Amino acid sequence: MTTATGTLNKIIQGIFDIFPDLDGLELDGETTLGKIPDWDSMAAVNLQVFIEENFKVQLPLDLLNENARIAEVVKFIDDPIALKAAMRGSAYS
Repeated sequence: MTTATGTLNKIIQGIFDIFPDLDGLELDGETTLGKIPDWDSMAAVNLQVFIEENFKVQLPLDLLNENARIAEVVKFIDDPIALKAAMRGSAYS
């Protein structure tokens, strides 16, 4: 299993890969996805695919909304129980 810090770093790097024009923007676990310039549904799909390809975890798009913190995304990746609990409250339950 990947450590939370390793997952966080990989997610942040993935965001910079998806949005190559983010030079100078500082991202950390407390950053909400909506703070990323040009965050929209297509960006969420791109991050969803990145997560599935790199972590073999399928996150519903409604968990990748503009209010989601990067740390929450990391928790969903690293903790299947947290993901299941979040999905029970999502449109995919």
